[in-house]
This record gives sequence, structure tokens and C-alpha cells, in this order.
Amino acid sequence: MDLADDALAQLDLVIGSVHSYMNLEAAAMTERLLRALENPYLRVLGHPTGRLLLVRDRFPFDFDLVAREAARRHVFFEISAAPERLDLYDALLRAATARGARFVISTDAHHPQQLDHMRYGVTMARRGWLEAADIVNTRPLAEFQEALRRN
Repeated sequence: MDLADDALAQLDLVIGSVHSYMNLEAAAMTERLLRALENPYLRVLGHPTGRLLLVRDRFPFDFDLVAREAARRHVFFEISAAPERLDLYDALLRAATARGARFVISTDAHHPQQLDHMRYGVTMARRGWLEAADIVNTRPLAEFQEALRRN
């Protein structure tokens, strides 16, 4: 994590995403993601595979191991609705669900005009056979807030 725990402790929601050193070997990237999941403030693993459509393939890592650990630690996977990402895709959504993972759908917006991208995230969730119960930000506000509290 790029911020100290005392800074993370002050935030309402911590989303951690890989934005550098994406060329690591699979074992090293897996270890990096597992270390991130150990952080007690992390609630969402953002755009988990790092892919950018037509630009960059997903980075290599042991997805099953990371999905199991995310589920165990109550860290949610982001379904990035950004059209250039659409990360996670259907097969990985099904694999993560089978390992007990839950999700948030995010626009990954960097500009207000990108907020309407949510529909792409919903489409990806449907392609992954997810139901509303699998996606914590479909819940009423109080339930969503409770889900964000890491048990």
C-alpha cells in the first residue's frame, strides 16, 4: 500500500489497485496481492487483473489463491465498469464466486461524464452469472456500510 496505515485508518473506504510494476513474474505478483489483502483497511481490490483492453493483457498471478484469500479476509473484488477495462470478466467472476468472493461494481470514473459506465459493470456481472446478493453495493445503504466493516 502506498499510504501509511494511520492515513488509511481515516478513510471511509480503501480501494487498492496495482498501478505500477505490472511486469512481475506470477509468483511475485501473487505475493504482492496477498500482502495487500493483509492490510486491515483494504476493503476493495480494484481492477484486479490490471488489464486494459487492446493495450495490456492481465498481469500473471494465481487468481484462485488471491480470490480465496480475498473472500477469507472479506475484501471485495471490484468489477470495473470502465469500457477500457471491463475487469473482471465473466470467467473470472464465476471462478471468484466459486471461491466465496463478493464484489462491488464501480464506474472507475475519472470524470463525471464517465459515471454512466455503470451499465457496463452491470453487464459484466450478468455475464458472470452474479446475482444482487453477490454485489455489496446493490444492498440498502445500512447493509452496504455494514459489509464494508471488515470482520
